[in-house]
Order: sequence, then C-alpha cells, then structure tokens
Amino acid sequence: MKISEFKSHFYHGSERCNLNNAGQALIPDVNQKKAIEWLDRFYKEGASCSMAGWDETDSVRRKLAQFLGADSDQLAYFQTTASALSQAAFGIPLEKDDEILTWDQEYPSNFYPWRLASEKSGAKIIQLKSTEWQTPLQTILNSITSKTKVIATSWVQYAAGAVTDLKALSDAVKGKDIWLVADVIQGAGVRPLNFNDSGFDIVCGGSHKWLCSSYGGGYMLIKKERLLELAPLEVGAMTYGDPDTVKSFTSEPKKTPHRFEPGSKAMIEIIAMGATIDLFSEVGVEAIYAEASRLADRLRLGIESVGGKLFCSSGPIVNFNFADDRVLKELEMQLKAVKVAYAKRGPGIRLSPHAYNRDEEIEVVLNILKAI
Repeated sequence: MKISEFKSHFYHGSERCNLNNAGQALIPDVNQKKAIEWLDRFYKEGASCSMAGWDETDSVRRKLAQFLGADSDQLAYFQTTASALSQAAFGIPLEKDDEILTWDQEYPSNFYPWRLASEKSGAKIIQLKSTEWQTPLQTILNSITSKTKVIATSWVQYAAGAVTDLKALSDAVKGKDIWLVADVIQGAGVRPLNFNDSGFDIVCGGSHKWLCSSYGGGYMLIKKERLLELAPLEVGAMTYGDPDTVKSFTSEPKKTPHRFEPGSKAMIEIIAMGATIDLFSEVGVEAIYAEASRLADRLRLGIESVGGKLFCSSGPIVNFNFADDRVLKELEMQLKAVKVAYAKRGPGIRLSPHAYNRDEEIEVVLNILKAI
C-alpha cells in the first residue's frame, strides 16, 4: 500500500487539524467500521456473540504482538498503559534499598507507580536529570550501582520526543540482574519496534495515540523467562481459569500472560484496534515513520526560519519555543482560532504529525508562523 492510500483511510475535513497525535490520534475508517460492526452484533445478538468476541480479541493479540516484534504468548491486555505500568511496578519483587532509575521528565503514569512501589517496599527511586530535554544513555549507565534493580524509562519521552535506544541499553547491562521496563506508547505505531530484539524485560503501551485506535487497548509485553517472576496485581476468574472453572483454595494463576487479565476486556475497542493494525501492517511501519518524520521536519524548517528553538532534532514529535514569550502566546491563540490540535508540554508547544496528516495541514501552521 502506498502512503497516499493510507492517508485516504482517515478523515480530512477543513474544519480542524489534528497535530496532537502524541495526545490522541484520529482513528481510520477501518477501525470505525469494525467497531460499528461489533456494536451492532452486541445490539442484536448479546451473549450469542460473546464467545466470538473473545476469539477476536485473541486474534488481535496475535496481530498486535507480531506488529510489535513479539509472540502472542508474551502479550497481556490492560485497560490503559498506566495499568500495565502499575502491574510492572508492583509485580516486580522489590526489596529494601533496591534502586529504581528513571528520568525526571517521565510522564506521571511512569512515575507514580514506581514511587508508590518504592515506598511500599523500601526501595529508592532515583530520578536522573535530563540534559536540554534529552536523555543520554551514558547518564543511565553512569548511575547504575550494585543496588540497581529496575531501569524504568520511556522509549520516547512525551514532552519533547527524546528517544532512548532500548537495544543499546539492554546490551550495556547484559548479565546484570536488572529489570528493564519501558513505556512505549509514544513510539509504538509510528516507529518500528521489535520487542524480542530490544532485550527489555517489559514494555507497556496503549491504543489511542500513535496506534490510531480508541481508548481501552492497553497492553504489556513481557519476556517469557520473566513471566512467572511477576506476581499478578489484579485477580479474578480469568486469572485462574474461566467462569466454569471450579473454585479451589489451591488453584495457581495461569502460566501465560492471561494471568494478568482478571476479567472482561474492552472487547469492541480491542477488536477495532485489530483493523488498524491490519492497515498499518499493509503500509508498513517503516513507511509510516518516514512520512511522519518528513512532515515533522517540514515543521522544524519553518520553525527555525522564524527564530524558534527546537528541543528534538528528529522524529514525529516537535517541541519548540521562542525567546519572546509573546510570540508563543500569539501562536497558541492563532492555532486555537483555526482549530489546530496541539499541546503545551515541557519547554514549549508540542506538535506531533502522524503519517495520515497532509502537507496542507502543515502549511496551516507554517503560514501562521510566517504571519506572526
């Protein structure tokens, strides 16, 4: 599939422009169609189609795992990325004086679970200081001690787009008993990811940003050899069996990622996400990344041409500001006036084009910049 055909699956009205895909992306028509199809089935069939729905979520499990470079028996569904990160933080066996390394600019959902887990266990959370909104690998490596138990980082930071090379980090700590955990929601869907090649123990993500799906499709990928070391945080019927499994005082949780899925899932949202994954797989994530980066680079050139300061030199997330705060305020007013979705994050304004965005939408922002 050509990128032009990929774009045709998304809504392109003139009344607004979504350049906040790092916050929430548009869904493609195939996702919308699949969701409507299953809403209609539940409307007409109810319980008669529930087992077919469960089968569909397992089909999507295989698709999503393959898309992210993993096996289906490494993926567990969660409602949100925060839920998956909480499972990691409270499931890893932390002890007193263990150290958790993380960055000072992590999204709150990749901070609070670790903070509370450290308070509960007596472990120590250490926030590494980023440099000009960048997250140098060497800073992490220089901070590792004999007490380091967990390194919890975002693959791509939400504020300014700083990237951590997951493979380089895992290679550097190979042989050490350190849990490597990444929040990948700001990369998965727009950047190629191969979980099994990354060397990480756990990655967590969600559906509503670069994966162009609705809310409710959170997930966790985990190394098979780490699976049974992670205690389930939430438990229910599905942790141990199914609704017909006889209750027992000696039952043990499943030995698959299903052990982390205590009950019903966001079935319609997950099934619809499967349609998006099919679309993404057809065009290829490498092509998606190239197009999103091309559009972002057009923004960077325009921003630099009018004296703006950039905080990330590559990738789909563009964060910038100006020496004169009045320029930034005026820009915000103009963006709101023409209904361009953006975000105020970290050091400045964050724009985050996806591959479905069009050059005409980039021109809207560039024309505003030139005018002010």
